[in-house]
Amino acid sequence: MQFAAIAGQSKVKQSLIQSAKDGRISHALLFAGPEGNGALPLAVAYIQYLFCKNRSATDSCGVCRECQQISKLSHPDVHFVYPLSLSRSKESSKSAESKSGGVNKSMDVFKQWREAYLQNPYLSLTDWMEFLEVENKQMVIGVDEAKDIIHQLSLTSFEGSYKVMIVWMAEKMNNTAANKILKVLEEPPDKTIFILITENSQLPVTVLSRTQLIRVPRIEEADMVNALVGNFGLTSEAALYMAQASEGNFRTARLLATEEEHSEFHFQKFRDWMRICMKLNAENIMEWIAEIAAIGRERQKQFIAYCLQALRQSMLVAAGGKVLLRPDEEEFLLKFAAYLPLDRAALIAEEMSKAYHAIGRNGNPKILLMSSSLTIHKLLN
Repeated sequence: MQFAAIAGQSKVKQSLIQSAKDGRISHALLFAGPEGNGALPLAVAYIQYLFCKNRSATDSCGVCRECQQISKLSHPDVHFVYPLSLSRSKESSKSAESKSGGVNKSMDVFKQWREAYLQNPYLSLTDWMEFLEVENKQMVIGVDEAKDIIHQLSLTSFEGSYKVMIVWMAEKMNNTAANKILKVLEEPPDKTIFILITENSQLPVTVLSRTQLIRVPRIEEADMVNALVGNFGLTSEAALYMAQASEGNFRTARLLATEEEHSEFHFQKFRDWMRICMKLNAENIMEWIAEIAAIGRERQKQFIAYCLQALRQSMLVAAGGKVLLRPDEEEFLLKFAAYLPLDRAALIAEEMSKAYHAIGRNGNPKILLMSSSLTIHKLLN
């Protein structure tokens, strides 16, 4: 992964490159920022830049053996740790190669991790869970993983350079695991680099105090547009719409760009939902909820993200602002904006946002959508 392939984040890239040029290589970094900001590919690009034999002033060469290995996650001195489902069951123990249930260490499913990352470097925890088919299980970085981290870093590097440990979604470390790595985090073996990646920085203070914080913000709209046009061949207008809808989350933007066929479905179901919530017919709401529950957790999140964007566009229209609307959305959203008081719209957006995050935390979609529908009904009437 080269820096040039990552959307936006020019300040973070410049800071990382400058630290490498100056020889100020911190042994423990914490990349912190919201989902879809590119923290994971930035960490990989940084390590690739450090290892590159022919790096320039702005990026790794991308073609030397080290670059090729790191870009494919196959370098023997670069290790990855990520959350797993540690619950054991007869079904999960049968096939550690297809599921993470019952395994204890990241190396047991590294093949799947590499495949998931190479498909989408901006993957979320939900993506990883769906990839492993463990959507309804708790994901943890456990104590056996911490022991393996210590063991891996105690070994001599294969290439005689840095040994790197990248811990993705580090907030999923349980307390025992976090405490286990404190000593090696504070006093690592020579030429060792730890990179912890987190979306919410909810780590023990003892861990936070031993790392250098690298804040990775949401991606700027202009950078998002450029990346979408360059990577997906979109028109500037379509890219702008998706950049606005994704609100700095390039993972969401990628999904919108690659799943354009779902846009009409999202609009129709949003329109149906708002109409049902106005009158709240029991039969209609149950039918609508069953339909949304059947599309899967990831698409449910995409749908609610679309609803939030459509609602915000309605609020902007109601306030006299101008927004970029698709032709099939314009008629409904303009009418909806005229009907919806701004204070109520803000409360509806808050309710939808709660549903989005609850679904991401494996909440029951039928219960969540029914609860949200009842709340929205009250706010619309």
